[in-house]
Amino acid sequence: MLKKIVFMGTPFFAVPILKSLYQNGYSVSVVYTQPPQKSQRGQKINKSPIQGISETLKIEYRTPSSLKNNKEEYNYLKKLDADIAIVVAYGQIIPKEYLSLVKKGFINIHASLLPKWRGAAPIQRSIMNLEKETGVSIMRIEEKLDSGPVCNTYKINIMSDDNSEMITEKLAALAAEKILDNIDEILDDKIKFKEQDHKEATYAAKIKKTEGQIDWGETA
Repeated sequence: MLKKIVFMGTPFFAVPILKSLYQNGYSVSVVYTQPPQKSQRGQKINKSPIQGISETLKIEYRTPSSLKNNKEEYNYLKKLDADIAIVVAYGQIIPKEYLSLVKKGFINIHASLLPKWRGAAPIQRSIMNLEKETGVSIMRIEEKLDSGPVCNTYKINIMSDDNSEMITEKLAALAAEKILDNIDEILDDKIKFKEQDHKEATYAAKIKKTEGQIDWGETA
């Protein structure tokens, strides 16, 4: 019997992972993504990349502006009785009461080697910090941000000429491949999740526009 999968994601980073699940025969029952945003110029409505690929693949999608105190979405997911939820840069914190609504939990694919760089901008912060390597971590979501136990991490080297877009593409391709190695084992309870060393945690705060300003007084 096909397992019911909920997929939650928003940016381009999540697209190869959703496509990988779909193309390898996994039954994605519903996709959650952030609602379309108005662009600043021309007030054009921009769908998220995940909404776009969901429409192409003809997968049902939902775009609630918030899950918090949202009875409609809570009841929808409860009734769906899904086996697992895969979360990839969704852009919303999953409320605590949702975490018990799927049988095998909410599994997050995070773009860092946890517990390093929890939070919103792990790829950018790893580059800004001149890290030599990064990767993806596959973890179970708990109430606190990116703090849940990890079952696997996969590393790549950061080259001197890599930028955040290039690293995003490399990590998305890596995650799209590795989720296939993990999802069946998670569904069959054949994989161990290990608690993070919370003392080693660092946080990747969201990039502010002011950080993009160049100080011409600094050396090259």
